[in-house]
Amino acid sequence: MTGKPLPEDPAGNSAPVSAEAPIICVRDVSFTYDGEAFALSGASAQIERGEFVCILGGNGSGKSTLAKHLNALLVPDKGRVEVCGMDTSERQHTYAIRQSAGMVFQNPDDQLVASLVEDDVAFGPENLGVPTAELRQRVTQRLEDVGLSGFEKHETHALSGGQKQRVAIAGALAMNPEILILDEASAMLDPRGRKGLMRVVRSLNDQGMTVVMITHFMEEAALADRVIVLDEGKVARVGTPQEVLVDVDALSALNLEVPFAAELSQALRRAGAPVTAAVTEEELAKSVFSLFGSHVAKACGDEGEDAERRSAHDEVASQGSPAEAAAVREDSTSCTKTSAPSTAPAGGDALIQLEGVSFTYDTAEARRQRKAGKKPAPKQAKWGNSPEALWALDNVTLEVRKGEFLGIAGHTGSGKSTLIQHMNGILHPTNGRVVAFGRDVAEKGAANDVRGHVGVVFQYPENQLFAATVAEDVAFGPRNLGLSEEEVSARIERSLRTVGLDPEEIDARSPFELSGGQQRRVAFAGVLAMEPEVLVLDEPAAGLDPKARKSFLDMVSHLHEEGLTVVMVSHNMDDLANLCDRVAVMSEGKLLMEGTPAEVFSRADELTAVGLATTSPEHFANLLREGGLAVAHEELATEDSIVSYLRGLL
Repeated sequence: MTGKPLPEDPAGNSAPVSAEAPIICVRDVSFTYDGEAFALSGASAQIERGEFVCILGGNGSGKSTLAKHLNALLVPDKGRVEVCGMDTSERQHTYAIRQSAGMVFQNPDDQLVASLVEDDVAFGPENLGVPTAELRQRVTQRLEDVGLSGFEKHETHALSGGQKQRVAIAGALAMNPEILILDEASAMLDPRGRKGLMRVVRSLNDQGMTVVMITHFMEEAALADRVIVLDEGKVARVGTPQEVLVDVDALSALNLEVPFAAELSQALRRAGAPVTAAVTEEELAKSVFSLFGSHVAKACGDEGEDAERRSAHDEVASQGSPAEAAAVREDSTSCTKTSAPSTAPAGGDALIQLEGVSFTYDTAEARRQRKAGKKPAPKQAKWGNSPEALWALDNVTLEVRKGEFLGIAGHTGSGKSTLIQHMNGILHPTNGRVVAFGRDVAEKGAANDVRGHVGVVFQYPENQLFAATVAEDVAFGPRNLGLSEEEVSARIERSLRTVGLDPEEIDARSPFELSGGQQRRVAFAGVLAMEPEVLVLDEPAAGLDPKARKSFLDMVSHLHEEGLTVVMVSHNMDDLANLCDRVAVMSEGKLLMEGTPAEVFSRADELTAVGLATTSPEHFANLLREGGLAVAHEELATEDSIVSYLRGLL
């Protein structure tokens, strides 16, 4: 499928050729939205039938613009795009092109059209005139593919962000397209969801479907046949993952995330260890074992029993429930892993306390179950979500302490977003209570008072923008606090400068004319203008390239260092480990564990079993431990500690 000779492409890199015409051909394409700045500038590329290609690039590099050209949502100002032999600029081909090239966008709320899951997945093929019997079969199969079997009758608005994204993916797959285009489609998925999506993508690709995936996740790009890198609207690099992703300096210069294995490979080589430059931790571990094989010791009993134990861990990781994960962990006697306590370190006074909080979006059903005296245990679903689960939160007790940076992790649908919406009274518990700044949030008038102390920034905060100008948008919160216009103006200026924007340049502009990154900062400034004592962030860096992500998280870290209490929901375990004092892990509406990053991320088996992961360094250290190298496990592994350990073996 991809083992073809590689000629030179316009960017001076290798690209495959075939006797068969490419299924997608992009020739010298330029495009501008405003007639001035070019989103694409002379971009050329071709994609062969049956290829799996990842498109990489920083924010603003032209990735999404290029993707929209591949199914005729946009047509070039200059140049030509051909899909399945059809020119996208010829309107008579538009319908056939969009039938051939299914597309999934980054934000699921932009593409869901029906109130029920099954109706949304059926929408596309139904409009193609697919017979009813086949339509039902497609909906059932595609929901199974994305791990949402049993969710057919669920309302789309009540799903989590990750579940909505999987519905959108199922809807695109139900069209049975020749080409599947995924524009940051995994951005809102948890690690297990991303792995599940990649299994589906690889399976469809093996069956002949052409896949074009835009992503910031390098572990996804590593699985592709070929990688295309965009920079300022041009094709900057083309090649296999092994050719492109190990070039640490080039990736950094292009504002792309460097795979941890590639970065560690380079660090080890600088330290004098001649390991192979690798894209994945597994590849690098093999290289390390070949180099340090003489240091490998059978330190943990019979090798067969140890392999069987690891096999059990792997099985639970893909299918098991939290209870089964705990059983496997209890059964494991490997000396390469110690059980970490679940107690959290002492901190400041509790500003927010959740006491036995349970919450359901289906109050009527909850009443029926209570009246009947039953609470059925939900089945464990394929991707960690149960269609029978009634309780979004189930008896959660947790506190937010003054001055801390609290991280919240959990699989898609685990209750993370529901949890943080209780912290300032957006939602009220079905059972239990929330006390914030000394007041029960359910008391009359308490929620409004608490919202002056607790600011919440939702997923894709740019969707919170609504006013005609930036200044009016940022002023909305302070004005609702009853502040004077003089104080409101001062807060607008302070908050915009805090998020790195110049008030004089931006306050009179429409927020909808700004770039995506600027919109996110304006929305953030609107929350900061309230001058909250607690800042609650729900996946604040989702969809940002590495440079923008680092800048945004550095800003949050700086605010925390100045005394702001921060709560952050994230699927990125490395971010949580680097930033947080304490981490709480949610699973199926329950609080699974909490503790310091070292305590939580050392429990890799349990995290994997509930759809999460440990940090990249700890994952690699675990691979070395499983292979018999005596990497210390008293503290959470870091890149520096791994390099230091292996350098000591030279």
